[in-house]
Amino acid sequence: MPILKSFRRLFGTNRPVEIDISEPVAPATGDVSDAITPLPDPGPGVIDAFEVLGRVESAIESGRKTQDQALRSIEAMPRAVSELERVSSGQTELIEAVRELGSNQEHRAEAESAVLSRLSDLLDRESALFGLVQQQLDANHQLAEETAKRLDQLTSTLHETSRTNRVTAEAMEALAADLRDREQRSDQRAGVMQGWIVTCVVACIAATAAAVALAWAVLGGAA
Repeated sequence: MPILKSFRRLFGTNRPVEIDISEPVAPATGDVSDAITPLPDPGPGVIDAFEVLGRVESAIESGRKTQDQALRSIEAMPRAVSELERVSSGQTELIEAVRELGSNQEHRAEAESAVLSRLSDLLDRESALFGLVQQQLDANHQLAEETAKRLDQLTSTLHETSRTNRVTAEAMEALAADLRDREQRSDQRAGVMQGWIVTCVVACIAATAAAVALAWAVLGGAA
């Protein structure tokens, strides 16, 4: 079974599933990893080539559905979507190759080789596609880490600014209290000085009045 061995070499250690195309193929619901068994040599009771074609095409259509689901899941990634559309186009080409396989039995071996080559190319494209998706996810993760670091730095800066503002406010409050104390002491000193001034003025007036009275008395006695 050289075709099955070729499929096993393509899929590596992913445990390929052998599908007997003589039995109906159910639509795939997960990743498509089907192995196509070689058709028997023409003879009595040979399977209809178009029936084989329909079953293989059904399996490939299931693969296309899986690719469509992957396309919807990463539609936010333009490059990945573009590459996935190329893979979907390759699936269409693969279906055409399988149709040619059913209509041209004489070149069946060459067509099967072309199908295997196309499958290998599609697998390579899918690997490259998922590698691109992984790179995008890694880039998003790195961006999230950088954003988290910057947010931490911003939080630290805000805390430092808050502490500085608090210290400044305390210093301003202390300065305002000192100014109020000085103003209060100045008012008290001004009040004391004003009292002394009034006392001095009253004393001067009294002394002047006494001097006038004394002079009047002296002048009156002399007369």
